[in-house]
Amino acid sequence: MPDAPALPPRSTVVLSIDLQNEYRAACIYPVEDYDRILANASAVIAAARAGGVPVIHVQAWVGEEDRQHYPLLEASLTDDLRSAVAGSDGAGICEEVAPLEGETVIRKRWPSAFHDTDLDERLRRLGAENIVTVGVWTDSCVRASVFDAVFRSYRVWLVKEACGSRTDAMHRTAMLDMANRLYGGGVLRTGEALKALRGQPHAAWRCSRPIEFPYTLATIDGLYDVL
Repeated sequence: MPDAPALPPRSTVVLSIDLQNEYRAACIYPVEDYDRILANASAVIAAARAGGVPVIHVQAWVGEEDRQHYPLLEASLTDDLRSAVAGSDGAGICEEVAPLEGETVIRKRWPSAFHDTDLDERLRRLGAENIVTVGVWTDSCVRASVFDAVFRSYRVWLVKEACGSRTDAMHRTAMLDMANRLYGGGVLRTGEALKALRGQPHAAWRCSRPIEFPYTLATIDGLYDVL
């Protein structure tokens, strides 16, 4: 992978998306290899804090009054299948990546962290240009948030091993989908993300053109390994 541009602390933010208890192995919506994802995300967050890079936590949080806003979803759910229930243990942010006092927590009721929240205004106030992103689910809330960030002209840097979904296949295809349109940004492996946040030289896969990966079922794994 080529060398990547520096990520100055004054213009970089780490965005941690929906790393909540309800995605652990014993829960109704388990994320594959979640312990590893949490460990990698925790390392990224720790490096950001040490380097003076702000960390913003996103938390899916749906109160009873919010259910009316997503009627098609609600019509398809029984109560035992609901997630992000405000005040529940499942909706709590995992201890491994829990916010420190003073860190921003954005609560959302939609997949995108930008929809009906003040995330964009907070990022603008911080002078953010680069968003280093970790979280779940790669194919849903991460993807929706990433595309909304790109549309708003932020450079998004996805940390490959600090994102995940219900299955590794779902994660891999979503990563390729995002990589195909990650204009101005790219994909960092965890070790390279730590170097970047420490101000050290680092490498990354960088988006250089639209639809670089016209993948097929047979080529997904090989193309994913390029990232």
